[in-house]
Amino acid sequence: MQLYYPSNSLLHYLHGFTKILVFGLLFTFIPLFMDRLASLAGLLLICLALFIYIRPSRWHWFLLIPVLILSFTMSLSYFLSDAGGTLYFQADLGYWKVIVSSSNIETSLKFMCRMLIWCLLFFLILFTTSNEDIVMGLKKFGLPEFVTLSVSLALRYWSLMIFDVKTVMDAQYVRGVDFRSGNLYTRSVRFASTLVPVLFVFLKRFRTTSFALTLKGAGRKNKRTYYYNPRINGLDKRVILNGGLLFAAWLVLRCFFTL
Repeated sequence: MQLYYPSNSLLHYLHGFTKILVFGLLFTFIPLFMDRLASLAGLLLICLALFIYIRPSRWHWFLLIPVLILSFTMSLSYFLSDAGGTLYFQADLGYWKVIVSSSNIETSLKFMCRMLIWCLLFFLILFTTSNEDIVMGLKKFGLPEFVTLSVSLALRYWSLMIFDVKTVMDAQYVRGVDFRSGNLYTRSVRFASTLVPVLFVFLKRFRTTSFALTLKGAGRKNKRTYYYNPRINGLDKRVILNGGLLFAAWLVLRCFFTL
């Protein structure tokens, strides 16, 4: 199971360097310096529209659930400080003091919007770019070899980890371990029986990977060659130009208006 999936959307035809530059760098700075909740909400809708445009699968939509839970949980920390505004509720819990005010709610919603925007931009890159294209895009920035190799291994092991866990769970299920019945505690105990086999599978895969990297000459000073080396075409140049113009326009508007 991989994060990348092939499709015919415009973002799938872009070079990895273009998507990392536009979505990973330029558009990432915009919500960081936005102060109004309406502006953040509008940018969130634009990112969500781009996410819908690439037509993600049901499994990719499910990845938004932990993002929503994490952003909501982290935003609750803003209710432990007094940000001012109209006070709606206050409770003294000893060491902690819960304060619900208009400023706390607004700050919490701003944080959630920023988290969701960054996650959607990150998903736009991962879901529309293969591992090889991401590595080639990072090499266009002039990053050293060990950085691109680390990113490539991390992306590859994400899909391999899911595959190995599923394989071990299927093997345990054939041997009589039922992960589909019982309450949450019972399922957690049964799932714990897969931890040791999964750990040994990972260790074996790590050893095989280290042997393969050694045979391929990883760590040498001489420059590696690649059979797959995509080039930046006219579409990429137009997207980079438009992305740079939008970023410059946002900087100019920010000087005259509060966004």
